[in-house]
Amino acid sequence: MATSTSSPPKLGPLTATAVVLGNIVGVMIFLTQSDVAKHLPWNSWFLAAWAIGGVLALFGALSYGELGAMMPKAGGDYVYIREALGPRTAFLSGWTSVVITFPGSIAAMAVGLCFYQGPVVFGGWVQKPLWSFAWGSWTYKVTGAQLLAIGVILLLTVINHIGLKVAGWLQATVTILPILLMLAAGVAVFFVSPTSPLPAAVATQDLSPWAGLWPAIALIFFAFAGWNATTYIGSEIDQPGRNIPLSLTLGTLLAVAVYLLISWVFLQGVPAASMPNARPTVYIFAIQRLFGSSAGHLLTLVIALAVLGSLNATVMVGARISEAMSQNGVALPSLQHRHPRFQTPTAALWLQGGLACILVLSGRFDQLVKYTAGVMMAFSSLTVLALFVLRVRQPDTPRPYKTWGYPWVPGIFVAFNTAVLVGLCIQSTYEVLWGVAITLLGVPVYAWYQRSTAS
Repeated sequence: MATSTSSPPKLGPLTATAVVLGNIVGVMIFLTQSDVAKHLPWNSWFLAAWAIGGVLALFGALSYGELGAMMPKAGGDYVYIREALGPRTAFLSGWTSVVITFPGSIAAMAVGLCFYQGPVVFGGWVQKPLWSFAWGSWTYKVTGAQLLAIGVILLLTVINHIGLKVAGWLQATVTILPILLMLAAGVAVFFVSPTSPLPAAVATQDLSPWAGLWPAIALIFFAFAGWNATTYIGSEIDQPGRNIPLSLTLGTLLAVAVYLLISWVFLQGVPAASMPNARPTVYIFAIQRLFGSSAGHLLTLVIALAVLGSLNATVMVGARISEAMSQNGVALPSLQHRHPRFQTPTAALWLQGGLACILVLSGRFDQLVKYTAGVMMAFSSLTVLALFVLRVRQPDTPRPYKTWGYPWVPGIFVAFNTAVLVGLCIQSTYEVLWGVAITLLGVPVYAWYQRSTAS
């Protein structure tokens, strides 16, 4: 049984919105521009694709809002799938999230933050191997970035251990600062002129914007991941019937606005047709062309803060899944333990942090996250389908918020999400099969917990 002596602190609407916004706005907006431009090398189509991708993410947020307001509990997808589709399917969703997806995402972001932004603060040694071990043709090495990443993970776990209010304050700070810097860049663009020559533009005569729109939006959709963040901490949101759907909707809308602003600023530095040939990356080339080479350090700060915000939000919400599973008797009983003073799920937080550190040292976290991308998209579709199921099975259950545009909004989301998943299965069959295998490993684990509970 969870130990507690008082009610846990609650996050208000502004901090909850910052959790959603911070979970969305991360490094992906800076890394996907070139790939999107390969499919849509026209400025207007390029911006339109980011807007459409944002609308589709908003449809998901609107759909999850009803579920979160209806069942304001910790656990997100796991809770909703369990209620609508049964405990076994819910366990597989939670298993994948707890074992790979959240720890792997934390590991990937932490190493990326330290490897690319670390040298600016700590020097070039961060990117170099500090220790290596060779065995035949196989070589294992540990870089300074990996050790720094472990330090970042442990620090954020400590902050989230100390209290939700402290983690929420950090979240609001590291979310607002990069947005203010990008707003300043958007204003400054009107007063500067690009100085260096543009890279060669791609040939567009053989390209069709309608043919390129689909693959571009599929890429953009992944960059909007995180729009469901506050559903994982539903029990710790003040006035959840109002603030969960509000934070999901407002946070996603703000992320769309931020992404469109960032994309527009980059277009002022390098048009979409030249983005595929911009070196070393679109965001560095565009900012340096607009504001000079010294602005690269400021951009490094913006990216570092954005990644730190995503990292903190992921640490915050991910631990609540294993806590919810423990409360349902399908995970270690200790994982539902809450600190008597801080009222945070300390055991779940440190399990997640430990798994993330192990994945950092393994060096295989990126591949593992890639393996489970398709599975997590499938569970997102199942979660929104749960909305339809519960409308039929539980028509009289109080719903403080009902999905705007039902059934079209959730229906369009499920159709699009499924279409992207089918495309992913065709293009990356090997990775998807690995994801299915990792998920199915949860079947014997679930059976073991069932037998343990029954005995």
